Amino acid sequence: MAQSFIFSIAESLITKLASHAFQEASRVVGLYDHLRDLKKTLSLVKAVLLDADQKQEHNHELQEWLRQLKSVFYDAQDVLDEFECQTLRKQVLKAHGTIKDEVSHFFSSSNPLVFRSKMAQQIKDVSKRLDKVAADRHKFGLRIIDVDTRVVHRRDTSLMTHSRVSDSDVIGREHDKEKIIELLMQQNPNDDDKSLSVIAIVGIGGLGKTTLAKFNDKRIDECFSLKMWMSVSHKLQSLSISTPSYLRQCSLLFSLYPKDYEFLSLEVIRLWGALGVLASPRKNETSEDVSNSIWMNYYQDLSFKIHDLVHDLAVFVAKQECLLVNSHMQNIPENIRHLSFAEYKTIMFPNGPEGGSVESLLNTCVSKFKLLRVLNLCDSTCKTLPCSIGKLKHLRYFNIENNCNIKRLPNFVCKLQNLQLLNVSGCEKMKALPKGLRKLISLRHLGITTKQPVLPYSEITNLISLADLYNVSSHNMESIFGGVKLPALKTLYVADCHSLKSLPLDVKNFPELETLAVIGFTIAGGLTSTGISDCDNLEVLPEWLSTMTNLKSLLILDCPKLISLPDNIHHLTALERLRIVGYPELCRKCQPHVGEFWSKISHIKDVFIKELEKLEEEKDE
Repeated sequence: MAQSFIFSIAESLITKLASHAFQEASRVVGLYDHLRDLKKTLSLVKAVLLDADQKQEHNHELQEWLRQLKSVFYDAQDVLDEFECQTLRKQVLKAHGTIKDEVSHFFSSSNPLVFRSKMAQQIKDVSKRLDKVAADRHKFGLRIIDVDTRVVHRRDTSLMTHSRVSDSDVIGREHDKEKIIELLMQQNPNDDDKSLSVIAIVGIGGLGKTTLAKFNDKRIDECFSLKMWMSVSHKLQSLSISTPSYLRQCSLLFSLYPKDYEFLSLEVIRLWGALGVLASPRKNETSEDVSNSIWMNYYQDLSFKIHDLVHDLAVFVAKQECLLVNSHMQNIPENIRHLSFAEYKTIMFPNGPEGGSVESLLNTCVSKFKLLRVLNLCDSTCKTLPCSIGKLKHLRYFNIENNCNIKRLPNFVCKLQNLQLLNVSGCEKMKALPKGLRKLISLRHLGITTKQPVLPYSEITNLISLADLYNVSSHNMESIFGGVKLPALKTLYVADCHSLKSLPLDVKNFPELETLAVIGFTIAGGLTSTGISDCDNLEVLPEWLSTMTNLKSLLILDCPKLISLPDNIHHLTALERLRIVGYPELCRKCQPHVGEFWSKISHIKDVFIKELEKLEEEKDE
């Protein structure tokens, strides 16, 4: 049930309150003691949440207690976010503010004295509610469990079957057997999670699932000193699935989309990050490291669809918080926090509504839902944006991708200091980016389509947290990134800049750059991953390729005049993956063992060669 995620919510609140930056900020505004008391109560409640989760399934009173507790936790999140907003406002005012801005700040609710008074009352109210709900924990007889160490209790031995299976009984399942053994023996020295995991063997009757599960391999005998075989025809209690708890919480957001919806993996992960439901980065990790780890481990495909049954499960489990609105609904429950197009934390238009109805809805909703974290207007057709968007100080994710009508992004968007993602790619009529982009000091992901011949470099170079710059597209742009420094940039994707004559990338200005992709132009740099695509006139690969000694992955896609590979490609000893999808001549020359160029690329572990026409035929089938 949705209540099972309350433990991770409590953890995130305590982690935030315990952070050095937050404690310093609370001292500055004189609220350190108030927040310390709130943290103490949160810690007391968190200690019994795991036991409450195990006992709540058949106890409706306990379920209601957890619902009340979660409601208080969410309100506490909103209060703590106010502190972060205030800190960001001060940083922007100090770095980019004018005298007019300072005067406006003094007479606003952000004035330190006004802010302290307001926040003191809000913290007092939340603490009072939390104390009241927390006091009821004693009547449920809950035990303190600091770590999720739930176990499976042994049942009557008469219900057990044996696990004696010989080698001769396991035929045709060698690959499956090895994969399961690999999972069982897998150890992560950095993972402190001691909870029990489950490996599911799924298939129709008669495939040999039970036989495979019973098989005793010597490696498993050596790895596990104690083993127990148990039939699962009866319900096993207290099993935790192997997916991390925060990722299970993320999966509930699938219920906001219609069935058969095609998700873009990276966009989904960025959405989760904006809502604050991903795991916190560890020491020496960034948010992008966490996102990339999730993508590599769970969503390796660029896009995916979820099964109807998985969607139904997400809808059922998330029914207390998430709702996909349709035309037949007349009322929306008060406790709903996420709607597919208008709600307290997320506004989304997954099917792209038409016409003025969007603008009317935005004017009505945005002005009322002041705690929005996500505003997704992808594929919408609105021509203007309401100025009330500039007041959404909690907004972290703003997407108006593929809007065919909007011509300008208003300057008030630059007031959103919490914004982590801004995507205006695919907005073909966009004449210019707004002035004041430098004020978006939290921005980590930026997608751009514009008619500007020159990007506002003085603005972009101030985005020191920017990690992803993608879909950079302009038909009028002749040069790009001359002299721009982006110290945190890891991914750069340039597309459809048909007038581009030069791309003077200085690697020193992009010290963290790992992935660079350019469609329709040649590029230079030393990276770990790069792609060259749709270069109609490219006859030879660029000279700088031989200098990319750290290159691990290379994609060559649809370059019709490219019929050769450089002689020095074998010097790229770090290259592990090569993908060539193109026209017959180059593909034939790269065929394993028989192709003219095979000797140049035979050292590469993973080589994929495919003629473009054949690949398209396979997709059609």
